Amino acid sequence: MIQYLQNFLKAMRPAFSRQATFVWFVVVFAGFIVRNDTFGVSSIVRALCLAPARYQSLLHFFHSTAWSGDELLRYWRRWLVKENRSYKVADRIVMIGDHTKLPKDGRRIPAVDTLHQDSETATKPSFFRGHHWGFLALLINAGQRFFASPLWGEIHQDKLHGSRATRIVTAAGNIAREINSRAYLVLDAFFAVGPVFETAEKFNGWIHILTRAKKNVVAYMAPTQPKKSRPGRPRTYGKKLKLQKLFDQWSHKFTTAEARVYHKKETVRYLTLDLIWKPVKTKLRFILIETSRGRIILMTSDLTLQPLTALKLYCRRVNIETLFDVIKNLLGGMRYHFWSKYLAPASRRPAKKGTPKPTSSKPDKTKNTIEAIEKFLHVQLIVAGALQLIAFRFAQNINAGTRCWLRTPCGEIPSVFVTRTVLANIIRTNLISFATDWITQLILKKQKSGKNSARLRKAA
Repeated sequence: MIQYLQNFLKAMRPAFSRQATFVWFVVVFAGFIVRNDTFGVSSIVRALCLAPARYQSLLHFFHSTAWSGDELLRYWRRWLVKENRSYKVADRIVMIGDHTKLPKDGRRIPAVDTLHQDSETATKPSFFRGHHWGFLALLINAGQRFFASPLWGEIHQDKLHGSRATRIVTAAGNIAREINSRAYLVLDAFFAVGPVFETAEKFNGWIHILTRAKKNVVAYMAPTQPKKSRPGRPRTYGKKLKLQKLFDQWSHKFTTAEARVYHKKETVRYLTLDLIWKPVKTKLRFILIETSRGRIILMTSDLTLQPLTALKLYCRRVNIETLFDVIKNLLGGMRYHFWSKYLAPASRRPAKKGTPKPTSSKPDKTKNTIEAIEKFLHVQLIVAGALQLIAFRFAQNINAGTRCWLRTPCGEIPSVFVTRTVLANIIRTNLISFATDWITQLILKKQKSGKNSARLRKAA
């Protein structure tokens, strides 16, 4: 397991222009796995028993210009494709995209906006200040176990590069071209808008959109051609259909079949319609499905996608929510504390629309802070993805070496939590026993060099 991790980390070396920066990447990677708390960069110092002077070195690592988060993710995607764990449908990989909002009340944290709370929990405020993140993940599987392996993440700051919906589609299209594999992009109802499908169309078939339609969706049948030609422009749209009403009006046209809906096998009723959708002025496939969980309408740009396959793919969209839980709660990837002293302090209260944003006296320095925030999370994404691959490859070893009590066993493929626990125990044991593996030796050198530098400063 350690040998596989060493090979993986060495494959990331070309993303760093300096050897010293790469060494700190290895230390940070191990620290994110071993640490017991999630209080930012300082937790790495405590987890690996580094000297306090190394705290500044870790901050310099995330602010360094010797590496880029996007370039690091590019090498991670190469490794992920080489592992050949992608779940495919008709020779297309499956990507999942979604947003998540993170409250941040620091007065000098850059790129903080006033966000609306979409959660149905009544205890949360309607508006709050924080970061709006966009993510892409690749659906991977081994047997009956599925994971959403991270591919891309970004803070949505403004609309210079498109809306928050189209940014994810653009990133998915670029990644599909990069790894030379056509893809389905599975999204939720927030993305059921015209610009999303128009952006996907620009990639000439590299990606097909599959999303849940809004409840008030309306589509049109193809126009009927008159027997005799008439003056004027030909009709573009035919009969208007309110799709939500078709569950009752066209109930006799539905087909019954057995399908698995969120790990539960049941009987569903479905109807497939290829209709013209006015926002894109072309035909899309609408799939009306009635399950035990209610009635849903799926829409896709692929006119050949089978209805039960579309239902299966949409049910797998929930895996990205599991990824968010791993990043936020297990790894603490959202517990960053980077701020810019050059940024004017902002109020902690949510700002009204049109309120000017705080300015920076040194925009380049503030931009570097934003990049440091994204780098912090990019490393966390790679840690989460590596743990998923290790869980697939070393499932038997992990299950045999789990020295913790589990109320509910994970099955053949262990969870990310169990994998992290086992790997953290191995790294700690290697550090205590002064093992000779490459990762342990790098960490031990950082421990010794940090202590010497602290002693020299005291002598001075």
